[in-house]
Amino acid sequence: MKLSIKMILANAIALVLGLAAASPILVPNFALTTKVQIEVDIIYAYFGVQEFNRNVTGLWRNQSNPLEYNLHIISYFIVLNVTNRSDKLALIGEFEVSAAPEILVYNGTEMIGSEKLAKQITVSPISGEGFGVAKENPILTDLRDLSRFYPGWSQYWSPNASRLIGLTGMVEVSNIAAYDALQSGTIYLYGEAKGKPYEGGSLSTGFGLKYVQLQIIGKEYLYNSILSENQILRMDSNGIDVFIETRR
Repeated sequence: MKLSIKMILANAIALVLGLAAASPILVPNFALTTKVQIEVDIIYAYFGVQEFNRNVTGLWRNQSNPLEYNLHIISYFIVLNVTNRSDKLALIGEFEVSAAPEILVYNGTEMIGSEKLAKQITVSPISGEGFGVAKENPILTDLRDLSRFYPGWSQYWSPNASRLIGLTGMVEVSNIAAYDALQSGTIYLYGEAKGKPYEGGSLSTGFGLKYVQLQIIGKEYLYNSILSENQILRMDSNGIDVFIETRR
């Protein structure tokens, strides 16, 4: 009887010690699986074909020169509505936008977007976290990593908070198929944001993909799903945050 009690006590002690020893390992591993849910919506996109005066050295393109005829300078301004859909404070600091005639997204379980690319891909474009994006003849891709430090800008997203993020710039489009797609006005728009819980955890990816018909205004192209005629977009001095303002 005493032997049985000792064995039971020994097993109990071993169990307690085992749990105590395992706790430091289990807790960090559990923390690494914690994620935030990020929602991304592309709400505005502008593209403008720039025609520079011949006196603008470096940017002017001689349209009569066969070597420069297809070198088109495109300015762009794309706005994302990025929302932290979790109950945790999030650090969101990586953003990407793309425009192309064909874009396909693999979110880990299914392919979304271009049927043409879906038929061409025989192996799922899986990255380290089961996520991948395929693009054909991209007009532009812009990636901003602000996760370390960016003066005057905050990467903190409160729970269920939304912010407008603008990516703007200028690119040279020499791909004829890409330029033709922009001129047609029918393209895919892609937006992406990456972040993680403030208290630690794994990186999450949120994305938005839209197949849109751009409004064509001469050599300017517009997609707008949020602004009325009496509203304008204002950019913060940090060059990233965007606000909507009513005309005065």
